[in-house]
Amino acid sequence: PRAYNTLELRLPTLQSTSPFGSCKAHQMDAKQAAKTLKADLFYLDPPYNQHKYLGNYHIWESLVLWDKPDVYGVACKRMDVRERKSAFNSKPKALQAFSDLLDGIETRYLVVSFNDEGYISRQQMETLLQKHGSVLVLENDFKRYVGAQIGIHNPKGERVGAVTHLRNVEYLYIVARKAEDLKSLL
Repeated sequence: PRAYNTLELRLPTLQSTSPFGSCKAHQMDAKQAAKTLKADLFYLDPPYNQHKYLGNYHIWESLVLWDKPDVYGVACKRMDVRERKSAFNSKPKALQAFSDLLDGIETRYLVVSFNDEGYISRQQMETLLQKHGSVLVLENDFKRYVGAQIGIHNPKGERVGAVTHLRNVEYLYIVARKAEDLKSLL
C-alpha cells in the first residue's frame, strides 16, 4: 500500500565545498571503479547472497538514470533486473569475484560491510582481507532485512515456508595497509 503514496523529492542542502576537499560521484561497475579510481578510503557493501541490489533498489536506479525503462511485476521492477547478473549473487562465484575486486583496489583504508548470512564466511573474508593489510572486525547484532520480517511468500502472495530467525550479525571490516594506521584509528 505505501507504494501508492505520493513520492516527494526534496533537494538536499548542498555545501558549496567539502571541508575535506573535492568530491566526485561515479556510476560504474565496482570492478571498473576499483581499477580506475584512487582514494584514501574505499567502502564496499557487496551483495551477501542471491538477492540483487538492482532488484531491491530499482526505483533509485531509474531515478538516477531517468530512463523510463520497461517494467514487470507488481513492484514494477526494471526489465534489466532479469538480465543484469552479478557474480556476487552466485554462491560458487562470490568468493573469487570479491577477491578479484580487492586485487584491483589501491587505497590506504578499506571498509567492508557484510553479514553472517552471506556467501562469504567471516573466516574467508578475514583471510581475503589480511592479504591487503591489518584487519579489525566490528560485530553488530542487527534486525534482518524486511523480507525476513514479513515472511516467505510465493509469487501468488501465499505464505510458504517459515522464517527461522529475525536477527543476524553485521560485520564491519576495517583494513589498513599499514598496521600502524589501524592502531591510530583505535
